[in-house]
Amino acid sequence: MTTTMEKIEGYLKEMNLTYRVISTEDRIILPYQIEERRFFLIIDRGDKWVRFFVTIVDADAVKSVDKLKLYKALLEANGQLAEVKYFVSSDGGVGVIGHEGVHSLSFEGFQEEYNALPFAITFFIQNIASKLNIEVKGVSES
Repeated sequence: MTTTMEKIEGYLKEMNLTYRVISTEDRIILPYQIEERRFFLIIDRGDKWVRFFVTIVDADAVKSVDKLKLYKALLEANGQLAEVKYFVSSDGGVGVIGHEGVHSLSFEGFQEEYNALPFAITFFIQNIASKLNIEVKGVSES
């Protein structure tokens, strides 16, 4: 019987992606570039959900931004994007997250969820960060 993590690794291999597994945490980390910026996609396996998420900017990048305008822009974008949602982390950074059910996990669903994240980061850069003067540098692995 194939485990969820083995299934995910099989999908990543089929997609020809570079990744690193942290087996003690049921976590996979994938680096990728968007507009000359490096980001790290994190895939976590839970009991019921596979969670895909990326930190787009840390709290320092948005510390001088009008939070009401930022949160309004994020909520509006959440209504426009089908597969993923923006979030504000407990430390004030901004990221994007998607989920796929463990029991319904398929290659097509996995690939769709994975591909939605770079689209959402680009959307954030072009439609939110540019309007609110947020500098998106990319992030280092955390």
